[in-house]
Order: sequence, then C-alpha cells, then structure tokens
Amino acid sequence: MKISRRRLLATVGSAAAMAAVGGRAFAQSKLGNADWNYDVVIGGGSATGNSRILASAIGKIITENVEGVRASGAVVPGYDAESAMHVHDGSMIGGVGTPLIIENATKGVAPFPSEGIDLRLWFYHNELPLNILARTDTGFTKISELKGATIGLAPKGTSNYLFTQIVFEANGVSLDDVNVRYMDTSKAIDQLQNGNIDALSYVRDFSGAVLELTGSRDVTLLQPSEASIPKIKERIEWAGPVAWPFKEKYPDLKVPDPALTFVSPEFMFLKADLPDDLVYAMTRAVWENVSEIQRSTNVYAKVNLQEALKRVPIPPHAGALRYYKEQNVPGWEKYQDLLSDG
Repeated sequence: MKISRRRLLATVGSAAAMAAVGGRAFAQSKLGNADWNYDVVIGGGSATGNSRILASAIGKIITENVEGVRASGAVVPGYDAESAMHVHDGSMIGGVGTPLIIENATKGVAPFPSEGIDLRLWFYHNELPLNILARTDTGFTKISELKGATIGLAPKGTSNYLFTQIVFEANGVSLDDVNVRYMDTSKAIDQLQNGNIDALSYVRDFSGAVLELTGSRDVTLLQPSEASIPKIKERIEWAGPVAWPFKEKYPDLKVPDPALTFVSPEFMFLKADLPDDLVYAMTRAVWENVSEIQRSTNVYAKVNLQEALKRVPIPPHAGALRYYKEQNVPGWEKYQDLLSDG
C-alpha cells in the first residue's frame, strides 16, 4: 500500500503496547515540513530489552526535530518478525531487525506472506556475538564435537535457531545429530549452570547472567573449524567471523584458539515505499542527534554514522542513502543506482 501524507498510526493490538514519546516542535531550523501530518510507529523489542529503548530514543529524536512528524517506539514481544508483520499491515513503518528474519520476510518465507514484505535498511547500529558455550567437563572445545550432546536452543524459526543451524551444519553437525531442548536464553543459562544440558547456542550481548555462569562453573567457548568459515561466509556473508569480544569481561571463560565467534548484526529497517523526503529528514535528524541514542544505554554508546552501512543484509532506503552520500558514509557507492540522480 502506497503511503500518502496522512496518519500512519494504527492500533497494533495487545502484543505491541506503545512506548510513546512526546516533544513539541521547535520553531526554527527544523527538518520536515509544516504541511506534513505523520504519526509513525517504530517497532522495538520486549518491554525490558535494549531494542525497545532504542526505538523510543529514535522516536523522541524524530518528534523533537522533524516538523510535521510525531514518532513513537513500540514494545514488540515478537521482535523483528512481529515488527515486519506490522509493517505489512500498515501499523508500523519499521523496526529493529536481524538479517535472517528480515531476509525471510522480504522473500516471503513462512510465516511471512508468500508475496514477501518490501523492506529497506535504515542503518546498522550494533552486532551481537553467537555464544556457543559448553560445560568444560564435557571435553568439548570445537563445535564439530557436539554430536550426541544435549543443547539448549531457541525455538524453531527464530533468528537464534536459524543462525545456529547454519553454523552447526558448516561444522558437520546437523540439529538432528544433537538432543535439542527448546528454551529461552535465561533458562538455558540456568540449565547449563545446573548441569542439565551440555551446551547452549544463543546470540547475546555481554550478560551478567553469563558472567555469573562462568564464575560458578567451568565453561568453554566452542570454536569453529577452519574449513567451516568459508561455508558460513557463503551463506551469511555478514556473520564474520570476529575475535571473541568478551575476553576481559568474562575472565573465567575458557576460550581456546583461535578465539573466534560469529555475529548477528542488528539494524533498523523501514517500509520500502516510505517517501524519500520523509526518510531523509528522519535519517538526518537521527544522526545529528545520535548522542540521544548513545546515552540511552551502554549497548548503543558506540553507534556512529560511519558504520551506518557496515553490514547490509538488504538494500538501503533511497531517502537514507541520499544522506549517506552527502556524508560520504563508507559503502554508499555500492548502492548509488538506487538514487534518482545516480
């Protein structure tokens, strides 16, 4: 559905409570247009998650700095999959995403509509490492050794599940080769600590729960085989590998050489047919006021414009790309054909 200059806000239902942000228009030097009359909703994550904080901060920035636009962040328990569906039904303009889920949404992979949802990248903001952790007393040091093990894993169809499946298969381990117990991350950490599972595999930022786990029992970060790395790159080129980032933060975690892991980028995505001038104004407002995001939580302290196109799983929105061209953000040239002026 083509979006006109009218109210975009719709009721999103009980699963997506609104975290409204206000702010009165400043009289001068504002972006936007006095004739605009947009109400926009941006999907975040759970009520206690960092993504909800990010979406709310972005909403506040836009409301206070783009004339004619009122923006809010929404609590979205189903995270990027739910936000993508709300973009499809017209009740949101975008949200926080991860590559595997958003790529599936654009391709129409179930449970998304078969025709796909037309989405575009807004900006990259951070990346989370894949924590494949095993009890050290199992003797495991490599992912390839997990056959027959009992593994804590997120439910089928989630980004965690799909990411783990790709990494395991590249290391010669099918999920049929292990005993999977589906559970959320917090429960899996408890189960590993109590010795009820052998290993877990979840995308997770630095966590006090993992710090406590590694301080209370011996835990090892499992390593990929050298042969698996090009296989993973072929399927998900954005995943790295990268050096394990938490060596100092988890001093008791055993990290064998080569001390690598893979990462899942987190990024903002938008409905593809949002007007370019609206997206340009929102993009410029966000980056000219990025300190608001950086102060919102330590997770986003290093968000910066130069990395806006760091890992791009879907093409960027032309309105955002116009701003990235003006600011000479690394990587914009790859997508210059999306701009009307080339």
